[in-house]
Amino acid sequence: MDKANTLKELLTISERKYSKNTAFYLKDKGGAIYEVTYEKFRSDCESLGTALICELQAKGRNVAIFMANSYEWCVSYLAVAGGVGTVVPLDKELPCQELYNIAQFAEIDTVITDSYGYKVLSQDEEKKKSLKIITVGEEKYEDTHSFCQLLTKGEELLSSGRRAYLDAVTCPEEVAALLFTSGTTGMTKGVILTNSNLCSDIEAVKQSVSLREDDVSFSVLPLHHTYEAIAFLMIISSGAAISFCESFRRLRENFSEYRPTIFVTVPLLLENLHKRITMRMEEEGKGNAARLITKVSTVLPAESRKKIFSEIHGFFGGRLRLIICGAAALQKQTAKDFASYGIPVIIGYGLTECSPIVICNNDTSPTADTVGKPLAGVQVKIVNPDENGIGEIAVKGPMVMKGYYKNQAQTDKVIIDGWFYTGDLGFADKNGNYHITGRSKNVIVTANGKNIYPEELEYYLSKENVIGECVVCSESDDIICVEILPSIEDVKKKLRKENPTDEEIHSAVKEAVRAVNKNLPGYKRMRKVTIRKEAFEITTTHKIKR
Repeated sequence: MDKANTLKELLTISERKYSKNTAFYLKDKGGAIYEVTYEKFRSDCESLGTALICELQAKGRNVAIFMANSYEWCVSYLAVAGGVGTVVPLDKELPCQELYNIAQFAEIDTVITDSYGYKVLSQDEEKKKSLKIITVGEEKYEDTHSFCQLLTKGEELLSSGRRAYLDAVTCPEEVAALLFTSGTTGMTKGVILTNSNLCSDIEAVKQSVSLREDDVSFSVLPLHHTYEAIAFLMIISSGAAISFCESFRRLRENFSEYRPTIFVTVPLLLENLHKRITMRMEEEGKGNAARLITKVSTVLPAESRKKIFSEIHGFFGGRLRLIICGAAALQKQTAKDFASYGIPVIIGYGLTECSPIVICNNDTSPTADTVGKPLAGVQVKIVNPDENGIGEIAVKGPMVMKGYYKNQAQTDKVIIDGWFYTGDLGFADKNGNYHITGRSKNVIVTANGKNIYPEELEYYLSKENVIGECVVCSESDDIICVEILPSIEDVKKKLRKENPTDEEIHSAVKEAVRAVNKNLPGYKRMRKVTIRKEAFEITTTHKIKR
């Protein structure tokens, strides 16, 4: 049986079929590349899982991963989900307070982190005492467990016959991962994904996007993002290899070193690379010729395009055959140009609540202006379409989440009769391809796939006395804006002044915004502040009209 119904089965099947294949290309301290086989990867997962159960008593617990992309991140994910408990991948950019809010809400008592994450956790020494912390890397801390030492201990326990992890039974409907889409105390949303959710999505995507044993993927996006995590799991299930981007500054160098065949990315990065390529052509006086060749190259065989645009292929290492782009909207021209270069771009649509992909282009005939057709096993309907056929997208399928963690009321709002109401707007064309036209929810999706919830920022701002009412929105270039109606009475109290000037009012409000920004990740920070003198227009239920 080669179809996995749980993540434990997924790794077991892959190791059996591809045991000697390279699963990861990594770098040692000196910068030399070395390989880790599937056999070694599974062994490390089993060793860590055994140590977590036998040494840290983590069986049945929620275990968080709070660190940058790495081999250890991948081992931790499959070790925990493969027989320990529920894995909780967290954004490595979370500030200290938001991190502890989630840890408390999700009843997390074990965190696997790196040296940077340890420093963030150490900003609140009292709360840190409640956690069992496992640190990756060479730095030693008295109050943590060493990841490397736990692997060694796990190996010893396995050799002595301790089979608690190996014999642990995982079921398809058992919770595998808990993903957080927002981090405020009052508004936290944890998406519950089961083994069945994730495995069904992997199998469905693989029917649209063909992966090969000799593929090498290049991981750039943070693995806590469901989109990148499902890509990692797809690669593992296909017997292919994974390489990691060290930093954006070393992007080109890493492309040359690892020579990937598959590049998983988001629009922001791909569009920046497209701009860089275009500018280079213009600087070299090849702009007009390139545009002319691009127009006619689509009728040429792939190998011919590869020769014509050899310099572009060289930038990516010379072997890139496919780009998978998602998490936000991609400019059509970018996708069309890359297809002309002989590197097709696969565009899809999904949400964390759907594990995450539900609609995707097929790699045999991708389109630049649609997100493709529903995956196998996925039903899609347009709810209350207007005269143009545009309405809310609702989906049904085995990859739809179990629900929101500790929030049945919110779950019941979005899952009705088995249909998940996405809050996104779109329509299907005559060929059955779907187009995403906008979002009915207020969520702001940045070009690199980050979700920003205006209500979350407004919640924080409301705690500042000098801010009366506010609305958070965005404008071009991912600039988060806020429009604020000051609470004049509170400004007077703060300044101890009966008649503050406009300049003083503005200064007090902006100081409050800076205080809020200080505790937010960089991508959530409000860059533009507008002060208004008149009250916002409100609905009959006293909600501000956006």
